[in-house]
Amino acid sequence: MLKQKFLVHFGSNIISRLLGILAGILVARIAGPEVIGTIAYGTSYVGVWSFITGLFGSGHIKLISEGKDSGKCISVYSRILFLSGLVYFLVVFVFFLTQKYILLVTFESSTQQAVIVVLLLVSVLEIFYQLNSTTYNASMEVAKANAPIFLRSIFWQLGRIIIVLMGFKALGLAVWNLAVTLFFIPVIYVFLKKHPKNGWDANLFKEYVKYAIPIFLIVVINSFIQFSDKLFLAHYTSTTELGYFSAANSIGGLIMIASVSAGTIFFPLFSSYISKGEWVSVKQKIMQYNEFLSIFVFPFVCAIVIISEPILINLLGRQYEPSIRPFMIIALATYISVVGMPYGNIITGAGRFYLNVLINLLKLAVFLISLTILLSPNFLNMGAVGLALNLLILNIFTNLCYLFFSKKLSGLSYFSLHNNLRYLLTILLAAVFYLKIYFSDNSQSFFWVFLGPVYFILVYCIMFTFRLVKRNNFKQFIDLLNLRKIFSYVSKELNDKQLK
Repeated sequence: MLKQKFLVHFGSNIISRLLGILAGILVARIAGPEVIGTIAYGTSYVGVWSFITGLFGSGHIKLISEGKDSGKCISVYSRILFLSGLVYFLVVFVFFLTQKYILLVTFESSTQQAVIVVLLLVSVLEIFYQLNSTTYNASMEVAKANAPIFLRSIFWQLGRIIIVLMGFKALGLAVWNLAVTLFFIPVIYVFLKKHPKNGWDANLFKEYVKYAIPIFLIVVINSFIQFSDKLFLAHYTSTTELGYFSAANSIGGLIMIASVSAGTIFFPLFSSYISKGEWVSVKQKIMQYNEFLSIFVFPFVCAIVIISEPILINLLGRQYEPSIRPFMIIALATYISVVGMPYGNIITGAGRFYLNVLINLLKLAVFLISLTILLSPNFLNMGAVGLALNLLILNIFTNLCYLFFSKKLSGLSYFSLHNNLRYLLTILLAAVFYLKIYFSDNSQSFFWVFLGPVYFILVYCIMFTFRLVKRNNFKQFIDLLNLRKIFSYVSKELNDKQLK
């Protein structure tokens, strides 16, 4: 059942993301990089403060996964969350007014300011989605956690194509986002009303606060890192340059969905295992996860990098040529994040939130140094490429920290010779294929279409030859994609039947 849970989370997100990529391609071609950059700027502006509403989510997941009364947890968490939402709105809106009327900060346009206000309202309403997803992820009811988000995403992606075809630009897209967010809140109400609510519990509130204290710095740092880099890029360059990065990130960051899905499943699972002292089970799940990544996911990422230039040029047009290098770097950076996610979940699953604070403080220091060197006109001034490199550097550093401390906590080794050999083989072949396409005659405009399949065939032929992959691996992969099992799981969960 764990495989189905992962696949439902991953599958719903991958469908949303693929539809988002298709919609994004059309929107980018029609509206241009300036509109994409304006939306990205507004999202980042309000996102920097999102840590205010993210303080208690991890504590909520941990308390429910450890067996606390879910009714009391929901009652306490919902009140805390809605209060933090009010605080969030006031802080962002007052900051915006202070910048505009007291500090006399000059925004790029009136449209940019209007987009910020509309997206602030969207962020406040997303609290309802956060309450639903956090509650059901805690009990590992993945279908209920993802259904409202999935439905909202489908309507948002389809609608934004229509919006730009009708001639609307950044503000029209922001308003459509607000409308769709409002529309699916009743679905969340239907899901959550089935949960018992056992009233306020002061002792339980103290538990939430206990977890929130170390998490405070973590969410502040993560919000700052996740959103401020784009604000810095727009400050040093323009929203158009930010549009190049955002276009690359929307496609190159596709693999990040696996990281989010893995984290959503592994955090409550590891929390349960570690509370029982079942460290061997933790290692077993991580080794299975890493084997799957090295056999099936990493070759896919390398294939995307190999044909990155023709992909972007053909999909987005020549105007997005500056997005090519950021696209390649982001694809590799997000894969690195995927690999490291379970090791970070060991730390949080073990309740070592203060250790996570230390890691995030180190991460912030690396972020500020790297960002300054890569973006500032006084140093390398690399624009969108620099922002992508900053992401790569940050993910490598974070993974090294996660791996080091998770090994110290568990006392287990996660080294795998077969995985390392698979990575070496895949990278060497990818380098050969990339050089082939890089130095090829541009008149052969479509020969790159065949490079992907040829690359996969060669990779797996060599893996089979050296027994780095077996038929059983493909049987397990096919079983993972068993739609009958997936639909059976979703049907049982949505109908509140007992899952085994």
